[in-house]
Amino acid sequence: MRKSIRQFAALLGVETTTVNNWRSGLSTVTPRPVTQAILDTTYAQRATSEDRARFEQIVAEGEAAWRSRHTVSARQAPAMAAHADDALTDDRFNRDRFGDPFTESAGQGSPGVDTLLVDVDDFPALVADIETAFWAAGNVTGAGLLRPIPALIAASRAVTRLNMAGEYTTLALMLAPLITDLYRHTREGRPAEQRAAWDTLAQVAFDTSVVMRARGHLAVAWSAARAAEEAARTIDSRPGIAAATFVGSQVLLARPGSMKAALDCAESTAALVGSQARTANDVQTVGMLHLQASLATAAVGGDPHDHLDHAAEYAARLNRPIETDSSSIIGNTTFGSSNVALWKMSVAMEAREPDAVLALAQKLKPQMLPTPGRAAQYWVEVGRAAASRRDYGTSIDALLRAESIAPEHVRNMDTVQEVVGQMMRKAKRGVTADDLGKFAQRVGVVVV
Repeated sequence: MRKSIRQFAALLGVETTTVNNWRSGLSTVTPRPVTQAILDTTYAQRATSEDRARFEQIVAEGEAAWRSRHTVSARQAPAMAAHADDALTDDRFNRDRFGDPFTESAGQGSPGVDTLLVDVDDFPALVADIETAFWAAGNVTGAGLLRPIPALIAASRAVTRLNMAGEYTTLALMLAPLITDLYRHTREGRPAEQRAAWDTLAQVAFDTSVVMRARGHLAVAWSAARAAEEAARTIDSRPGIAAATFVGSQVLLARPGSMKAALDCAESTAALVGSQARTANDVQTVGMLHLQASLATAAVGGDPHDHLDHAAEYAARLNRPIETDSSSIIGNTTFGSSNVALWKMSVAMEAREPDAVLALAQKLKPQMLPTPGRAAQYWVEVGRAAASRRDYGTSIDALLRAESIAPEHVRNMDTVQEVVGQMMRKAKRGVTADDLGKFAQRVGVVVV
């Protein structure tokens, strides 16, 4: 069908990792029955005669010839995928006045991670195991061989990369055994290993809280935030405490009754830890904490600009030589001036200033944002702002861009579900029957 991996995944309503597996696994992959049904329906209803001719030709060439032409090594795959995506992509969004969409080559969202064949619906089944891992804190029955700390650190970095890419289900498969092994090292390892285990556990718990909140499991997100704080305080880690407070404030902000608590904890920790910030790790996490405080301030009706100014100052510090604490993996390398600019859009939207959001969008290129998740957030804010101005065509265009970048992340955002529900109730019938109606189904919005 001459589509990129991301476009084809969005068409089917599946993960990009799933499509990437089909491409790299070839005949060794057997799609699940529900996924096969989606493929059958798409082929029957959406494939043109030219598409079918190409498909039949490929099948006729035989598996051996197919493998010889298309199978590449893991080292070659990213470059080959990037070339193929460039050759096949026909981007229907280039007409939009906000510029070119953010694109990412297949396989680069989580470099160094073995791609797993998963579907979005696998996520809920994994939540209980992750929650139990925090509850048990490594005290589990029939514990197997304990993985060494370097392997756990590498796995933690993979979790962070998957989090940034918005590939939550693949990430969730890794969490329970990783959390368990890290807790075991805090008791069974040598002193140096114990400290490294607490440090890594703080980062893993942080990522877990972000993911659980994004998927709507707030109780588990809160447990993970508390675990991150406990780990950070055990080793007196300033960036760990700031990061744990950030995710704790995010969980509190998700509940209307705890918005003031979300602001208070973010502000107090930012003031305490910020005065001691020395390393890049400190600056990154405290800067993000100020951004969270700005959002919480806007949510309670206050003026967020003081916190936004502080965040900009911290971002500027990273433009000068600054020491990085290489003994810790805790930090947020996505923090910087472009991220501050993105948060200004989110804060303006929280303050119900859609014109300000669109003005800020004109000044920020989504291609400059550090991760797929951030780029998707950009288009979500544009979509929300456009919908507020009843420009539903621009809104759905922007939301579809966001979905093409980080499908699982976008489809589970409560802000996306809210704006889609509003548009479904207000937009014309022709709009709801086309892209908007199909998108509403994918994000789980039903208007009665």
